[in-house]
Amino acid sequence: MTGALDLVAALLLLAGVVLALLRALRGPTMVDRVAAVDALALMVIGWLLLEARRGEGRVYLDAALGLALFSFVGVVLLARLLGRGEVDD
Repeated sequence: MTGALDLVAALLLLAGVVLALLRALRGPTMVDRVAAVDALALMVIGWLLLEARRGEGRVYLDAALGLALFSFVGVVLLARLLGRGEVDD
């Protein structure tokens, strides 16, 4: 049963990646692109957590945590720069 659930989760993550990539490429604003890249990071974290569930959990959990921290800091910095108007659309 868990193998089927893992497959469904992986397919949903893949669909989310495709949709987020489309939003990142099409825009139309910088805020849309930042949100799409943040969504991509969340989907990669989800994939890492799926891999941790399947096997060598410690390495994938550490990578997921590190990516989550860097993603959060990056989005906060970009939001701050966009709010100041220092980054052009």
